[in-house]
Amino acid sequence: MNNSRIDPPKQGEDAAIILSDAAGLAAEGRYQEALTLFDQVSETSFSRPEVLVKRALTLDRIGLFSDALRCCEVAICRAPRFSDAWFVRGLTLYYLSRTSLAIECLDMALSLDPAHTEAWFIRGNCAYHAHDPEKAVAAYEKALALAPTYPKALYNRGVCLADLGRFEESLSSYDACIRINPGVSVVHANRGVTLVGLERYQEALEAFEEAIRLDPEDITALNNICLLLSRFRRDNEAIEYHERARRLMELKGFDRRVW
Repeated sequence: MNNSRIDPPKQGEDAAIILSDAAGLAAEGRYQEALTLFDQVSETSFSRPEVLVKRALTLDRIGLFSDALRCCEVAICRAPRFSDAWFVRGLTLYYLSRTSLAIECLDMALSLDPAHTEAWFIRGNCAYHAHDPEKAVAAYEKALALAPTYPKALYNRGVCLADLGRFEESLSSYDACIRINPGVSVVHANRGVTLVGLERYQEALEAFEEAIRLDPEDITALNNICLLLSRFRRDNEAIEYHERARRLMELKGFDRRVW
């Protein structure tokens, strides 16, 4: 963390500058320092809905979800048609695994702003966690219509399409994601799962190997390369990968999630 001192605002300094600085600190991951700046804004400026929403996002980042919800609720009371307030409230509820309530807030945000890319993306995540991959795909496609190079939406759409058995489409989605952001192991690992679904086993093996090269602790890749090596009768290698996966699962468990 950059430990440079944050000077208090000079008397009469414009609140917008302070808020911009706070947002910059939050973007750098310096959330506690960002909150310190938010607290230095005058009460009049702090009551503005957009300021409350920015503070809520910062509180989310450090796990203070109850405080974030309170900021969103005040913002919604002050500006009931402010889509970002509904979105951040939905996002916070999603973090808390309160999926049904999150969906209600996200749907409200989208009714107010149908071009809200992040709301469509989190709406897709909620549908995935509600075990509705078809609705998740529809939401990710809405996000991608607005932002065609959004790598997380491309990846998550690939996961859901694979769950639906639509492997060719899933592969295309993963490939588009990798063209934009090639260095994320879980994308290669799940691409390998899709290639297995297409019975393209050698390509699947290469995808799992790339995932492990990028992240030697990728449990999805370790488990699946073990199974694939057994299919190729490379049993000694399969046992080695199986033991690596088993040790990691004992240490940290495993649950495949969307991005």
